[in-house]
Amino acid sequence: MTQPIRAVIFDVAQVIVQWDPRLPLQGELDKQAVDAFAHHDRFWALNAEADAGLRIADMRVRIDAEMPEVRTAFDTYVRNFARCVPGPMPGTTEVIGELQAAGLPVYGLSNWWAENFTVPRAMAPVIDRLHDVIVSGEVGLAKPDPAIFQLAATRFGLAPASTLFVDDSQANIEAAAQVGYVTHHFLDAEGLRRELVHRGVLSG
Repeated sequence: MTQPIRAVIFDVAQVIVQWDPRLPLQGELDKQAVDAFAHHDRFWALNAEADAGLRIADMRVRIDAEMPEVRTAFDTYVRNFARCVPGPMPGTTEVIGELQAAGLPVYGLSNWWAENFTVPRAMAPVIDRLHDVIVSGEVGLAKPDPAIFQLAATRFGLAPASTLFVDDSQANIEAAAQVGYVTHHFLDAEGLRRELVHRGVLSG
């Protein structure tokens, strides 16, 4: 028998806020350069290291040494980083409000650089109304590493079997499920709300 959901953990990028890494470069570089940056596998592997705690200054050193072809795009990306987050995801703030009104604690678990998490906080004030938020770059762990899901359970004082984890990444959903969380693969707030109603967390 499944346990009732007693808490919900939200991812941030593409769940609470919109996120598009092309936006900081658009209008600054030509389309070919924007596309090359967006599909540069080695840069995004380095970005994953930044999610897990690598500092921006250290990223710049690595880029100079390992992939100088993206230096200009990277500098533009960092300078205009706030443009990555054009606004909140439609409907998610309202769902979080419903959950909190129903008495459920709501948390955040985000893969994000430690040095610029102020950006989503500014664009989605609901983040500061969550019970707690783990930012990957601040703790030196990143999804889908099972250790960050274990950290969330410990730090938030939650039992994974009665906690719903919401993320737009299938890899993160699968990792959370392996640790024992109930999961929802986020596509939009309407679909999430239907799931919460189906599970009896929210009323129809």
